[in-house]
Order: sequence, then structure tokens, then C-alpha cells
Amino acid sequence: MRTGIIDAYGDYEDVLRDIRQFTSLANDSDALTKVLLGNYSLLDRGRPLEELRNSIFQTALSHNYRCPLCERAQVCALDHFLPKKHFPEYSILADNLIPVCERCNRLKGDECDRSEGLLMFHAYFDEFPNKEILVAEIDIDRTISIRYSLRHSDEIDNFTFRRVEKQFETLGLFDFYQMEAVAELTDQVDLYEETYDSFGDLGLRSTLDALTRGAERKGLNHWKAALYRALSGNAEFCSGGYRKLLPKLMG
Repeated sequence: MRTGIIDAYGDYEDVLRDIRQFTSLANDSDALTKVLLGNYSLLDRGRPLEELRNSIFQTALSHNYRCPLCERAQVCALDHFLPKKHFPEYSILADNLIPVCERCNRLKGDECDRSEGLLMFHAYFDEFPNKEILVAEIDIDRTISIRYSLRHSDEIDNFTFRRVEKQFETLGLFDFYQMEAVAELTDQVDLYEETYDSFGDLGLRSTLDALTRGAERKGLNHWKAALYRALSGNAEFCSGGYRKLLPKLMG
């Protein structure tokens, strides 16, 4: 099967473009599936492909070893973008192995929509839309709550937007980013207090604008960028509402 596997490697990018047109080389062959899945253990420490595994993890260095799926946690596992359960011929193909965090690896699992061809975004071959579609809404009552959602842009086609939705829903990113945002606000509350005391609401808004620009360098739809855009545009937060972040600041 060596020739067939090499040919399948050459078809990999075509499979990504429209997975509906392809079936696995091992389709209906349990024996071949077992053999191909067994190749993955060759990447283990002390095995022949250990250096390949190490070099794949090195690709995460440019992102400070942050998971490309959630952009938050540290990478610690290799995700098979096309799951080895469905495409065992790609079990050791470097292009199909993405360094990710434990959480995203677990939630993505064997996700592979072959009926509609709706795949998540590939860290090596896809660019996440550079139009503002991730938004954060700030609600200030007895405390401060944050809710993330997606807003469809006319500049993004429906199929791409559905892929974005799939990624956020599969990985539970709305709730995950909400928790991260609460932690971010709590960590920064002293900065908000000092800035407001010294420069008032305009000074705090200016600081939040600067934080927005810094976060947007990581991507227009990075969760911090959406958070700070919402905060800088919230008049109540900038005029002292931030004090509701921590009960001890009240009064």
C-alpha cells in the first residue's frame, strides 16, 4: 500500500478543499486501518519518528506554544486535523498533525463533517477571517457580565461563516472566552482604578483603546480584542462601572 499512501499524501490539500469527494484509502478494511493507526506510535519517545514529533511541536514556537484553536492554553498534544479514525492514512502526515492544548484536542475529538464538507479552520492551510465577527457584550448590573457571540459580516461568505460557527460551537469557545475575559478584567482592575483616579473616564477610555490595538495585533477576532473594543465603547464601564468587578471595591 506504500504507493497508495504516498498518493494520498499528495491529495491531502484537495481533501481539505472538499472532503465530500474523498473516502479513506482504508475504507472498509479493518486490517489496513489497524496497521495505519499503528504507525502513530512511531512518533513516541525512543521510536523511529520521535524527531518528526519534536519538529512538529517546534512549529508552535512562533505562537509561544499557544494553542491555535483557542489561542489561550499551552500546546501539549498533537491533533489529527482529519481524524485518524476516518483517515488513518494521515496518522503520521506532518501536515495533518497540529500542536494543540488538551482541552481543544479532547473537544474536537473525531469531528469530521463529510456530509456537508464543513471542516474547522486548519492552522497551517487556512486564514481565519480578518473581518470583525467576534463581538463581546458588556452588561453592568450588580456585577459585570460578558457574553460573546458571532456577527455575520457581509464581507464573509455563508460557508466560511458556518465554519466559524462550527469551530466556536465544537470547542465551546463562547463560554471559554467568557471565563477568560472575567479573569482578564479582574487582573486589570487596579489599572482601571489608577487610570480613572488620575485621568477620569476619558483617560480610562484611552487606555482601553490602547489595549484594544495591542490585542488586535493578535488578530481582529482575538477574544481580548473583542473584549477591549466592547469595554472602550461602554460609557458606564468607563465612568466607574468597572468598580463592580470586585465587591471589595464597592463603596
